[in-house]
Amino acid sequence: MADAGEDIFMKHFKALKRKCPPADLTSVLDLDNPGSFTNKISRITPKGVSADSMFGLLPVSEWRAYELLDVPGAIIIRNPFTEMLRRYFVCRCLSDYPRQPNISNLDTSPRIFPEIWQAGCHPNSDLRARKYLHKLRWVTLGYHYDWTKKVYSQESCNDFPQDLSTTTQHIVQAVLGESCDFKAEAAIVNFYHLDSSLSGHTDHSEFDLAAPLISVSFGLPCVFMIGGQTKTKVPQALYLRDGDVVIMSGKARMSYHAVPKVLPKNVFSAAKKLDTPSSVDKNTMTSTVNPKCDDECSKRSHCEEFTEHSSAKKVKHDADTSCFTQLIDCVHDTEFWKPYETYLHESRINLNVRQLFEPGKQAKDYCWPTTDPAFNF
Repeated sequence: MADAGEDIFMKHFKALKRKCPPADLTSVLDLDNPGSFTNKISRITPKGVSADSMFGLLPVSEWRAYELLDVPGAIIIRNPFTEMLRRYFVCRCLSDYPRQPNISNLDTSPRIFPEIWQAGCHPNSDLRARKYLHKLRWVTLGYHYDWTKKVYSQESCNDFPQDLSTTTQHIVQAVLGESCDFKAEAAIVNFYHLDSSLSGHTDHSEFDLAAPLISVSFGLPCVFMIGGQTKTKVPQALYLRDGDVVIMSGKARMSYHAVPKVLPKNVFSAAKKLDTPSSVDKNTMTSTVNPKCDDECSKRSHCEEFTEHSSAKKVKHDADTSCFTQLIDCVHDTEFWKPYETYLHESRINLNVRQLFEPGKQAKDYCWPTTDPAFNF
């Protein structure tokens, strides 16, 4: 029996992180084999919106969503993305979101290469640029998080990407119901490599701790752990694969969670086939996900990068054409997509999206702390 106050979470984290001897992963929950874990998970039916292929997601009726029985409110959706939208957000995470005025771990000093991805993404890129890209660990969006003080900054803020906001809101409402008026106001994009891990923590710096957390994974699979609201509870470990979504709602919202291990790409099966134009209504996606380009620089960069690395097709530089439409066109091109695919074979991207404020409230309605009084990290 565990002693009162014993850090059970850390004990399991270390066991799963272990390299020598290799960690025992036999108890890790595999949602591609749910029949072996019927005492751990419950299949749930999305209760909200049901429009087919809206926002480039698979029809909601086809989603495989599960709730962890030991952690009520912890919901995992097995890759609800069409391959086209998956590629779209991978491109955004690597090429667009690291751009200033968004803040990254590389901004503690003036950037050596202002365009982090564009400078280092190709095999013939300058070696310094490739190493610089490899050092990219996180990017913050919307209200920026101060990693030293463990709080959000009221002064350091820029517009949250509309495409990411709309897509995450759709996912939340599909699973939790349309009455859940989730509004994305901040996000942290984490970039993991095979030697990366994330220690156990809770996300408690938001003003609204009732709003769910949304986590999206791209690239390499990982082992994800989630426990209780204290470290004395035995956590559940599960695999997260490319495209998987985790929603932490209800009691799970304040649960300790961690990533002890990133796994190599050959652990599981190959990537999905790219959707054909007939399988996704691009016009519907354009009008709903990203009605206007939130970054003209982004639009130019995608077009320039595409035309430079593909002789088969030229993207029209038209100010009236949204960057969303142009990027969707680009991701179908093999040469354009190749450096992104190479990155995903070696790394994992995690998009963690959260709502900061209670419904009906704004930044001015709060007294903003200068440091985190809990420091639960």
